[in-house]
Amino acid sequence: MVKPFIAQVPYSEDHPHVLAIYCSDGRFTDAVEELASHLGHERIDTLTLPGGPGLLNRWSADYLESDMVTRAARFLIQGHDIQEVLLLAHAGCGYYRVRHGALGPEYVAEQQIKDLKDAARELTQAYPGLTVHTYFVRPHGKQIHFELVDP
Repeated sequence: MVKPFIAQVPYSEDHPHVLAIYCSDGRFTDAVEELASHLGHERIDTLTLPGGPGLLNRWSADYLESDMVTRAARFLIQGHDIQEVLLLAHAGCGYYRVRHGALGPEYVAEQQIKDLKDAARELTQAYPGLTVHTYFVRPHGKQIHFELVDP
C-alpha cells in the first residue's frame, strides 16, 4: 500500500469568510492567493471555472452555466457565512477569447470588465452587507498586476 501524502498545512474547522471567484487558469492561482493574503485573508474559499465571474452574468453567459455558478456562489456565501467576495477576470482568458475573440482584445477586455461590474452588482443586491472587490488581472513580463475595477 502506498503511504498517503500528508500536508504540512494544518486543518481548520472554521471556514474562511472570503470567497474568490476567478477563472481556473492555473497561471494566476498563486497570485490570487497572494492578493488575498495581502488583503489580510489567511485562507479563502474559491469558485474557479473557465470565465470566472463572467459566468454570474446571465446576459453574457449561457443560462445553464450562469445558473450553476450562481447556485454554487449562493451555497458558499450562505453556508460558509462569506462576508467578502473577490471577483477577478484576467487578460488573455481563453473562455472570453472563444466567445468574443473575433471582435478583438480591446472588446474582450471591455466585456470582461462589464461582466465584473454586473456580477458585483448582482451579488450586492442579492446579499446586502456583502463586500465585493473587482479586479482585472494582467501579466506584465514576469509580474502579475491586479487592477482594481470601480463598480
